[in-house]
Amino acid sequence: MQNRAKIFMPFDALNGFKDALKREEELHENKFSNKETILDKIKKLNKGDRIEITYFYNFETIISFGEVKGIDYRKKIIKVSNSIIDFDSIDEIKKRL
Repeated sequence: MQNRAKIFMPFDALNGFKDALKREEELHENKFSNKETILDKIKKLNKGDRIEITYFYNFETIISFGEVKGIDYRKKIIKVSNSIIDFDSIDEIKKRL
């Protein structure tokens, strides 16, 4: 009779799925708050400022140093030296002296 009870035990076909969803949700919350911080930093930049910028491009993390050539809030891009970087791909910005 005990074996029969095991047959009718609940089965979780998506074992670990709820935990994975929770971790993904936490990542998105952190990413959203980071994007607000990045936008605040971009707003404080001026043309000619020298910066260190970390961003993602083609599945790689790029760390670049350069001069701000322009910021387009409508297109959500920043021009740093010879690079055009999408706001959404930026991970960190630091002003350099």
